[in-house]
Amino acid sequence: MTPTCVTCIFSQALRVCETLKVDEETTKRVLDRVGCMVPTWRFDETPPQVAARVYPEIAKILDTDDIYRDFKQEATKGAEAFLPFVEAKIAESRDRFDAALKAAVAGNVIDLAATAQFDLEEEVGKIFDTPFAIDDSGALRAALERAERLLVVGDNAGEHLFDKVMMATLKTLFPKLRIFYAVRGRPIINDVTVKEAEAAGIGEVAEIVDSGVDTPGLDLSRMNESMRKVYESADAVLAKGMGNYESLNDTSTRPTWFLLKVKCDVVAASLGRRVGDIVCCQGVRNV
Repeated sequence: MTPTCVTCIFSQALRVCETLKVDEETTKRVLDRVGCMVPTWRFDETPPQVAARVYPEIAKILDTDDIYRDFKQEATKGAEAFLPFVEAKIAESRDRFDAALKAAVAGNVIDLAATAQFDLEEEVGKIFDTPFAIDDSGALRAALERAERLLVVGDNAGEHLFDKVMMATLKTLFPKLRIFYAVRGRPIINDVTVKEAEAAGIGEVAEIVDSGVDTPGLDLSRMNESMRKVYESADAVLAKGMGNYESLNDTSTRPTWFLLKVKCDVVAASLGRRVGDIVCCQGVRNV
């Protein structure tokens, strides 16, 4: 957490209300509640850990168990329209591994918590010609050639359709690879859960794992036992998005790579890159 994260998380409360077109009185109640929580936020926490306390409080006031349910459905429907183009680009690519990673990064723009917002159609159109600002994909490729078990940690709904395409490609390129796909333990922001993963047919290309985690990022201390076994037995971990980067970069004990689009100044500074860049970077504990 940084001071910038404090203002960002508070502003997310307003963004929720604006996105859902909540009336002014209820919006004020939401902002009052989140404002009262700010003094409890600590700088030794990650932003996802704080968000895990904030969003349930917002949900209580809005009387829902899944704030962005409708928007997750819309994002998934919107993402489906791009799949034929993405699959064709991967199939015709001279480097299908690189193209598959790029496709998964394109989906990472679907993020209702990010300060910077990007257009999915624009990103899909240019992603295959965009170089990684940090490119550790060679080390990832080498690791997967040796690996038997890959854990892919999902991020947002809609984005998970691009993850499915990537994982299908990885299964073709690395036939002996057993892939696991981790999702959140309950709805939090617009993160993917078992419900969305199963509906997308991700079980066709990977084993879906309910992580038990209630943070918008894989918090190792909150994993359930089945998730812990999968994580600890993984030969490689591929974590999608900023929330997983914030949660795992300093804590992961497995060989871990992060695949994301940089959407905030704090993550940009951490990576030494700019907002808008795409990265495939190896975790700091694994370099």
